[in-house]
Amino acid sequence: MSLQDIEKAWRYGWMRLIGAMSAGDRVATPPAWSDREWSVLYTRTQGIGDMILATGILRAIARAQPTIALDVLTSPAAAPVLEGNPYVRRVLTRPRSAAGLAQLVRTIRRSKYDVLIDGKITRGAAFIRSPALAAVSRAPYRIGVGGGHHHLVFNLCVERFDRTSTHMVDGSAPLARPFVPHIEEADLRPEIFLTEREIGDACRAWSAADGDDASHDERWLVNISAGSPVRRWPNERWVALIRHLRARCPAATVAVIGSIAEWSSVREVALASGVAAVNTESLRSALAMVASSAHVITADTSITHAASAFRVPTVVLLQCGLNQWLPWHVPHSVAYWSGSTIESLSVPVACDALDALLHSNA
Repeated sequence: MSLQDIEKAWRYGWMRLIGAMSAGDRVATPPAWSDREWSVLYTRTQGIGDMILATGILRAIARAQPTIALDVLTSPAAAPVLEGNPYVRRVLTRPRSAAGLAQLVRTIRRSKYDVLIDGKITRGAAFIRSPALAAVSRAPYRIGVGGGHHHLVFNLCVERFDRTSTHMVDGSAPLARPFVPHIEEADLRPEIFLTEREIGDACRAWSAADGDDASHDERWLVNISAGSPVRRWPNERWVALIRHLRARCPAATVAVIGSIAEWSSVREVALASGVAAVNTESLRSALAMVASSAHVITADTSITHAASAFRVPTVVLLQCGLNQWLPWHVPHSVAYWSGSTIESLSVPVACDALDALLHSNA
């Protein structure tokens, strides 16, 4: 027996043990949600973009019945996405320390959740964290994607996500099916709630970028940061793309943003392009810049999905084969790249994608 076989056997045994220790029936059917109040925990502890795309699913679940109270467990980085969201009762965050984990376990136990929904739909057949969380929650209803040995942990299995042909939003939709049987007919648009102050601060940043209150329709937001170095396009190519944009749209007001760690690159690109650099010191300030823009150009990162939430037409630099991360139901154009890094993406290909969006808006 190989080490891989031993690992698979160990994980199978672990999942089977957790399933046996979990509350509720081994195979369940959705209860009558209108009969009483139900406390539901939705877990999605991946990236910011994942959380943005999940917001439509959260809305569908919370609105299915007034008896449903929905909490969300997510990462600290993604938690700001849910600020002000009226469909979420409480946001829990994945801890970074052993003490924090112990506190989270106590909180989940005290909450006595009726339903646990595992929002991670992209895993393989073997996993560890979700079985552990199922044991902690003692929730009698446990919803997750099927396949592999998932039925040992989840007693309400839904269809598995096919990343080769399905967008992440559509792939996540079945998680809401136990609450909304015809979920494919629901409006699953991502949604982010900003305050008037946040929008006002962003609008002032746009005014400062142009100096004379340029038209909203001429605002172009360029995000140069990406969640991974392999998706980070070189500064000089961003400069060339922005220069192309300014040549095509002389009246455009262009603002460049990026992560705090890349502020020096943001300034370098903006200065070389003759446009404004905007310091977005928090995720919420970056989201407000997206919301107050008319167009977005971005690498494949959470800004893509924020633009979808705010209905902003987008040009995205995307690796071939990852169409599950395309903008959701908004006008968009894609500059595809292949290989192991975005270095393969040339400036002319990105310019063509920008021109295609301009042509579609004409």
